[in-house]
Amino acid sequence: MSTTPAPESSPPSPWRIAVPSAITLGGIFFGLWSMALAQAHPYGACLALIGACMCDMADGRVARWLGARSAFGAELDSLADIVSFGLAPAWLTYRWSLAPAATAGLDPWLLVAFAFVAAGAVRLARFNTTLDVASGDQFVGLPIPMAALLCVTPIMASHELGIEAIARPLVMSGVMLSAAALMVSPLPLPSYKRFPSRALQVVFYGLIAGGLLLLVLRLPGGAVLLGFVGLYLLIGLWRALAR
Repeated sequence: MSTTPAPESSPPSPWRIAVPSAITLGGIFFGLWSMALAQAHPYGACLALIGACMCDMADGRVARWLGARSAFGAELDSLADIVSFGLAPAWLTYRWSLAPAATAGLDPWLLVAFAFVAAGAVRLARFNTTLDVASGDQFVGLPIPMAALLCVTPIMASHELGIEAIARPLVMSGVMLSAAALMVSPLPLPSYKRFPSRALQVVFYGLIAGGLLLLVLRLPGGAVLLGFVGLYLLIGLWRALAR
């Protein structure tokens, strides 16, 4: 009895790939816009990076919906991430908090910003080349978009709540170095692409939606998003200790 081999799946058409890729490129635009606003309008620069996060959340889902997942899209997404969530938040934090404390000659605060970008690049390279970095319902190490939010949301909270102490170089350098260490660490953190329960998914996206709604209403949404990032890290630490 002869058998007919199963037909190979055809690659997605170019227009299908173009739609999520355009969203990914939108994230790069928001990252560039954030860097342009960093010195004169730091809060606006933070909002631009929130826009980049929205693009990052949307492009993969649109690609899956259109059946347009491809190696090209994955590589483009990583290149966009190093701009939007590596360079842009590092430059914003440096201009807002670290640069005023810089002195002539070698600037040690710039090395802090470099450490964040370098850790982000390592995190992305590890993600692209190691199959178990995102397995099942967890990530290994802090994803770079969450690391960017960890740097950006304190800036937003400082402006919204009038907490000037957050702007101190020692505080923000500690935040950036912590984010860098978490990105390259083996800490297991929940995947926001797969959830073990419906309730956890509702809480996760509910906090994001609540923070965004407050931003639209000109209320302290950045402080809510900072609390969301802190809760995300606490869940990861609790899971690590439980194991």
